[in-house]
Amino acid sequence: MTKPTPGTWIDEVSADRLMHDTAAIAQWVRLSGSDDERKAFDYVSETLQTAGLRTTFYEPTCLVSLPVSGSLVVDDQLLSPCITHAFGTSTGENGVVGEIVYAGRGEDGDLAAAGARGKIVLTDGLATPGKADAATRAGVLAVVNISGDHVHEMIVSPIWGSPTPDRFDRVPTVPMLSIDTEAGERLKKRLQTGKGRARVWTEVDTGWRPIPVLIADLDVDGRDYVMFSGHVDSWHYGAMDNASANATMIETARILAAHRGELTRGARFAFWSGHSHARYAGSTWFADRFWFDLRERCVAHVNVDSTGGIGATDLTGSNTMAESYPLAREIIGRQVDQSLEYKRFGRAGDQSFWGVGLSSFYMSMSQQGEVNEMTADQAFLLGGTTARGGGLGWWWHTTDDTLDKIDADYLVRDTRVYVETVGRLVTDAVLPLSAGAAIDEMARSLQEIVPLWASLPRGSDADDPGFDALIADLTEARKAADAVATLAAGEITSDQAARISAAILAATKALVPANYTLSGEFGHDLALGAESLPALRPHRPLVEMSDDELWGSSHALRRSINRIRHAVRAATSALSGVTS
Repeated sequence: MTKPTPGTWIDEVSADRLMHDTAAIAQWVRLSGSDDERKAFDYVSETLQTAGLRTTFYEPTCLVSLPVSGSLVVDDQLLSPCITHAFGTSTGENGVVGEIVYAGRGEDGDLAAAGARGKIVLTDGLATPGKADAATRAGVLAVVNISGDHVHEMIVSPIWGSPTPDRFDRVPTVPMLSIDTEAGERLKKRLQTGKGRARVWTEVDTGWRPIPVLIADLDVDGRDYVMFSGHVDSWHYGAMDNASANATMIETARILAAHRGELTRGARFAFWSGHSHARYAGSTWFADRFWFDLRERCVAHVNVDSTGGIGATDLTGSNTMAESYPLAREIIGRQVDQSLEYKRFGRAGDQSFWGVGLSSFYMSMSQQGEVNEMTADQAFLLGGTTARGGGLGWWWHTTDDTLDKIDADYLVRDTRVYVETVGRLVTDAVLPLSAGAAIDEMARSLQEIVPLWASLPRGSDADDPGFDALIADLTEARKAADAVATLAAGEITSDQAARISAAILAATKALVPANYTLSGEFGHDLALGAESLPALRPHRPLVEMSDDELWGSSHALRRSINRIRHAVRAATSALSGVTS
């Protein structure tokens, strides 16, 4: 039998089909749970059925927040344009009135320095969960964000998915507004001349409602599968975010269906609602509802967002995990002659499957080549830093995200990367994930983490938290991963390839929750960042802790180290079983 060649399947990508599907989906404003959103879902379902996939709809009830309107008056002057945000609070008819002060980026230190308690604050940058969380804790009356040259729709809840009773205290309780740079700079200058008073009025429609989740399966019954996902819901017409990405998924499904006889694994295409207006509630529900199936049969998660934007010339900054980076770097380097930099995932983009243990590829594929303050802010939210990545364009999350913002050639380029990536994952005899790279990242992170605990008190050796034992476990795991990689690089049978793939998969599924989550396998961390080995990091600097906190932290640290050691040892056991 001829070996499948997904690298040649990319030549089947059609610009005409991609643009047709993008235009079809972008004819509707797709608010989560709305009738027009369902029309877009129905179009996707019918199109994929025609391509030969089996589709299934689910309708989980989730907490959805839809901004209605907002206004800001300062010294009797109405500032516009002005919008409010998903999961900001409604003020009621009378609004909120108080002194307005400038508070930098709206971080904890900025709010304290501005004396923000009981005041309205003006802040630089996009409306984010971090700002809303800090403002709620600081007792701020309202937050006004200087969003950039355009006002950008945002969701400000830090809670991942629908809130559970233990998380209700983290739902923001502060009204949030955004204005543009022109209005923001005028207001800054006004505040330099003396105190100002402002009135903030917001209306936000937040409530529990059913939202659609569409699953389209290609030959997944009785075998492992790859999950390729993206959201359908949108801000306004959302041609780039996310209609073009939906078109990328549809085109990938068509091409894989045409080669279904060559697939050794199935392909599942998952279309989410609740991304933009419910903090990834659709994908979070799916992770919870189908946890065991995902854990036992899904080999990887590929995500897509905002493909083919005009001016999106930079493919060096897409997100990967350490274990998925080598394959992604190879494909992007060969197809577009750019060198993919390694960038860990941020807490964004329907990455709801870390607890399950799924290794992930990508969110946005391409970004703007030109970097400025606003686009760099976007790139940071997507998991990068303000030093690289140009974001997704000035029209992102605005009324201007329309069909004219799509470059057909760039859309083909991005889709070709996805076709080959998913194609390799469903056809390679040995699953193309590097357990050794994940182990190396964890070991490097420990070099940063251990010094953070240097001043932890010890009465005797009995108080040692166990870092040395964890380092030793990682060393053994790396040896096992090297042995498997050496075996896989040689001449092997199909049975050996299957055993090696199963071992790599078991290892990475053990390591991902350890490397990426604080809440563990069955929880969902807040949308407030995603540092490596988060369970091993102090919740705040040791110099700020009382003696009770320090001693208590030493016991908590030991438990966390045990958790990470358990994951590493499970990975070692899986990998060693192949070569023993």
